[in-house]
Amino acid sequence: MINNLRRRSIVLGGIAFAAGIAMAGSAMAQGLMERATGDGLRVAFFNFVPYAYMTDGGELTGTDVETLRAVLDAMGGKIDEANATDWGALIPGLKAGRFDVVAAGMFVTPERCAEVQFSEPTFGIQQALLVAEGNPDGIETYETIAEKGLKVGAVSGAAQVGYAKAAGIEDGNIQQLPDNPTGVAALKAGRIDAWAVSAPGVRQIVASGVEGVQSTDVFAEVAGEPAVSHGAFAFRKGDADFVEAFNAAMADFIGSDAHIAIMEAHGMTADELPILSTAELCGG
Repeated sequence: MINNLRRRSIVLGGIAFAAGIAMAGSAMAQGLMERATGDGLRVAFFNFVPYAYMTDGGELTGTDVETLRAVLDAMGGKIDEANATDWGALIPGLKAGRFDVVAAGMFVTPERCAEVQFSEPTFGIQQALLVAEGNPDGIETYETIAEKGLKVGAVSGAAQVGYAKAAGIEDGNIQQLPDNPTGVAALKAGRIDAWAVSAPGVRQIVASGVEGVQSTDVFAEVAGEPAVSHGAFAFRKGDADFVEAFNAAMADFIGSDAHIAIMEAHGMTADELPILSTAELCGG
């Protein structure tokens, strides 16, 4: 896990802005544009595969990070520094001005939309559960866990906590843990009966060679409601004009061969492209 702020200067090369997306907004948005094309943006990430994580060689990578780099490159911008941040501190730190953008596979929800300005989504993913090898409890979905009175773990504050509650799992049977390694350890030790992350997250854990675990089948509903989680970049509310320009630059990239190559390199697939807009997701 990363304990200190890590400063990265990444030369991405510039492409001049098209006149159609030139900034003419608030002073804060103009300031963010100047930062992006000057020193670069300050990025907050949560060390979590496949969205944003450090390799063994100390390189920051992941679907969100690589997508952000590509879009900023198209805007003539770059990343200045990347800050490993606890999940619960991402939005407060963004709002306090310690970061300019959150690149952490953050799901777009109406509650979060009230606090931050999301870009358009970069992915739309289904759900899965990590269980013990052989699936001795016959777990298929969150509802199975609720019906059998079993225990599930999820990253603190993540969407999976909400899914567990919506499925009727009692609060005492939901363990909120800090990260994937802690969750996997709890599962293998028998402290929980399933570890809940998105389908790509489960695939990555299994593909990493962790012994004694397997994935359930992928599912797209929880408690009778669609559970296709859409992730996006989070910005401050005052940076709406910058986000508009960012979305314009991103529009041609999402779903492109280059974008799908990034997804596939980190265990995602073209089936996990977004299917809803941020406006639809924020509408509740």
